[in-house]
Amino acid sequence: MIRAVIFDFNGILADDDPIHMQAFRRIAEEEGLGFEDEEYMDRYLPLNDQDCIEQLWRNNGRLLQDGELEELIRRKSVYYFGAIEQKQVLFEGAAEAVRAAAKRGPVGIASGARIGEIRHILGTAGLLDFFSTIVAAEDVKHGKPDPEPFRLACDRLRERYPDLAPSECLAVEDSLGGIESAQSAGMPCLGVAHSYSRDRLEGAKASWVIDSISDFKDWLSAI
Repeated sequence: MIRAVIFDFNGILADDDPIHMQAFRRIAEEEGLGFEDEEYMDRYLPLNDQDCIEQLWRNNGRLLQDGELEELIRRKSVYYFGAIEQKQVLFEGAAEAVRAAAKRGPVGIASGARIGEIRHILGTAGLLDFFSTIVAAEDVKHGKPDPEPFRLACDRLRERYPDLAPSECLAVEDSLGGIESAQSAGMPCLGVAHSYSRDRLEGAKASWVIDSISDFKDWLSAI
């Protein structure tokens, strides 16, 4: 039985994965590095900013100097906020999905995005109060595909709902690494085919797959 819903953020509620990719590409190119779109999808999409940067630098045989990582994350954030400042970046149907989930039970987020980004977008959309907890990049030592983000979100929900089991928390994910994270945390996972094909999500053993977050409300009411 599904008693709680824990959403990923980028690529599930926020249609901003291309914006993150361009901001990441911009800081990489400023440092003489680069990557192809396909490489980003396969290697970097589910990762938080720190892991993206560390992996790209490592893949190119580069060492990060003292303070460089923090400065690169800061610059990427500046480029990201500059791109979304005048935009509404929620997917169509995302707000309805959040409201439908809140009618079922507590709602959380487990994301590799930074907390300021998440709060800005949800606050602009008037959705922030629907969430009982938000786990962001700053809250964990290990980002996805590690299970820590989903485990922490569940643990926080259990502070208010002590009998809530991970198996009763539905994870909603668009990435292959996110599905792995949810499964390792003991949660059933709904794959949303925003970033990858249905075949790839099914191949990653998502418990269910829908085409779009706009399908979530009807899907939840039927399960």
